[in-house]
Amino acid sequence: MKKPLFAVFLLALAGCGSEPTSVDATAEFKPVLDKMYAAWSTLDLSKVAPYYAKDATLVFFDVAPFKYTGWKEYEEGFKKTAADWKSITVSVNPDLKATKNGNIVLVTYSLSFDIEPKTGDHMKAQLRGTDVFEKRGPGWLVIHEHVSTVMPDPPPPPVKKKAKAARPKATRKKTRN
Repeated sequence: MKKPLFAVFLLALAGCGSEPTSVDATAEFKPVLDKMYAAWSTLDLSKVAPYYAKDATLVFFDVAPFKYTGWKEYEEGFKKTAADWKSITVSVNPDLKATKNGNIVLVTYSLSFDIEPKTGDHMKAQLRGTDVFEKRGPGWLVIHEHVSTVMPDPPPPPVKKKAKAARPKATRKKTRN
């Protein structure tokens, strides 16, 4: 009787050590990111806020400044940054990938944006981003975000000038007197 019970115990333990299953959630999260960045494009943070968790200790890295800690700091910082903007258009590029593992989703993507300042020239750029969503209640909220700009290509290396071929030293003929 002890051996069959021990075998059942071992089978139960074997199931406990299995790896969590990650599944592709791109089709589910592409519309979420499209709506989220459409909300950012309104410059109305009351439309953006529902996508983000409000914990005071969460970290959000943005293009400028370096980082925000908590939604409140993110919201206040963005208002200051965007105060000089007339409009912004942000769109998610087709390279978005999302992977779900339990109540966490990791989303990687790139963005195109166009900022029209109140004065001056348009600013256009490509950005890259990573968001971590957590299932909270009935919905998914961003608990970490990292958006950064792509560095410009480095300038080409300087062209090295070819060294001139050394001319043979002129030799003086010794003359005999």
